[in-house]
Amino acid sequence: MNVIKLISLSIFIVSCSSIKENIVVFSEPPAIDSVQTVSVRTGKVVFKRFSFNRDDGVYVLQCGEKKHRFQVKNKTAHIYLPASYFSKAKKDSCTFVERGESEKALTLNINSFDYPKERLNVPKSKVFYSKKDLARIIREKEIKKQIYKTSSDVFLFEKPFKVPLKSYITSHYGNQRLFNDKKKSQHLGNDLRARTGTPIPSANRGRVVYTGNLFFSGNVVVIDHGMDIFSMYGHLSKILVTEGSVVNQGDIVGLAGATGRVSGPHLHWGVRINGSWIDGFSLIEASKKHLGDES
Repeated sequence: MNVIKLISLSIFIVSCSSIKENIVVFSEPPAIDSVQTVSVRTGKVVFKRFSFNRDDGVYVLQCGEKKHRFQVKNKTAHIYLPASYFSKAKKDSCTFVERGESEKALTLNINSFDYPKERLNVPKSKVFYSKKDLARIIREKEIKKQIYKTSSDVFLFEKPFKVPLKSYITSHYGNQRLFNDKKKSQHLGNDLRARTGTPIPSANRGRVVYTGNLFFSGNVVVIDHGMDIFSMYGHLSKILVTEGSVVNQGDIVGLAGATGRVSGPHLHWGVRINGSWIDGFSLIEASKKHLGDES
């Protein structure tokens, strides 16, 4: 009887040893040390950096229904977080998902911002569209979708953004517009006073991804600055760059004009981040926090 017990005990010990030897731990240490809270107003963007215990590269945060790419260097995450003009005030949890497991990284508070109203008078043909114009507008929606579909997976700029022209703002971002007292829309860019022929510089380094003529924006240049950040220069009288070319901050991309849906010559400066049109001046401030204030 004792011999049988001794044999059974030996088998149990060997079995347990085998189990222990075959245990493999797959999980990595947590990527995020602590959860931070970030606040952003509708139509604006903020920059945030936080500790991130993973190798250098590009990763994704899931904030509610929105995905935001961010770059990691030396265990530090760098991310621009925009809030759409049309967002409702809410609180989102931003999580990092890895191998099916998620970690909370940030709490994103989106706060409403009240924008002013303005009235504009433009030619009737620019308010009430002919069948031909309507067909063009529909075609251009697909063109615009393709323009902003892909972006470089690194930041292409090393300096904070600058406003293209230091001139009077004739129409601010976010203004709720009433055209000819008939049609309402939102102005999702900043209009800067400029005479026809005024040289228009790039707000920052990037790659030109589109040049052409669009119904609303007229002659336009679009620049990809990387990581889903784009700038757009509209109503130009002349385009001076080509698609695929790399421009530095301050390089002249075109000349101001009055092409497209306008009431007079000016520059329309638009900024699009991760699918949302954002106030360009908030990008300037956010990029200063990212790269330092050089003003």
